Amino acid sequence: MQHSAPPSLAELQQHFFNSVMHQDEAILPWIADNGLAADQRMQIYRHIVENILSDALKTSYPATLLLVGEPFFDLAADRYVHQYPPQYGNLQRYGGQLSDLLSTMDEAADLAYLPDIARLEWARQRCYLAADAEAMGVSEVAAQLQQLGDASLQLHPSVELITSEHRIFDLWRYCMEPTEDPLHLEPDGQSLLLWRDQAQVAMQLMDPAACIWLHAILHGMTMQNALGRVLTQGYPEFALPQLFSMLTSNHLIINITPEEQQ
Repeated sequence: MQHSAPPSLAELQQHFFNSVMHQDEAILPWIADNGLAADQRMQIYRHIVENILSDALKTSYPATLLLVGEPFFDLAADRYVHQYPPQYGNLQRYGGQLSDLLSTMDEAADLAYLPDIARLEWARQRCYLAADAEAMGVSEVAAQLQQLGDASLQLHPSVELITSEHRIFDLWRYCMEPTEDPLHLEPDGQSLLLWRDQAQVAMQLMDPAACIWLHAILHGMTMQNALGRVLTQGYPEFALPQLFSMLTSNHLIINITPEEQQ
């Protein structure tokens, strides 16, 4: 096939991407056969990329993989790779919408907890990859709050809050820290606070009142307004001092902003 002008490098790169991810044929006329048809050459690249992306998903979602088994996960991964092509060069950042895909799969309809397990695993991934920040000391936090009164807290960039109607922590631990004890799933859900502790991801169960307060703080509310939200939602016995002690002792508060400066 004759072409009056070859595509630019950027156009060739885009055609290559479209061919690998979407089986677009626009690049085929610009591939020399050299003993192997152009579409066969692209199929080789396609298989390599699909395998690399599928392996990246398995690395990021080990508990999900163990829960459903490799054949089911391969099916989900194949759909994911074609519906959600990578947007970053770092494969550790690939896979953030897997929970969305699982929630739409008819094959997973009987596994209501599965999307939330995937959400938990991706929260762990975000937590691990989050930027670092210097935390305030316990005495510094106490001194500032004593002077400022009401204020907003900025928590460490690695902090993640996950709530679920399912026992996601018990399920995750059952997969990743197996024991001979049988798994008993109670009908109530679980919520978790996650943060990076040195090179590990720490997780701690949170009660509903703590989740309400933390969610409000993470969305920019002042401490007093967050407390008001907890009380109006029916938790008059909320133990804020204990939660605050946990945040400070784990070095999760990096900044305090007075109410008048917001």
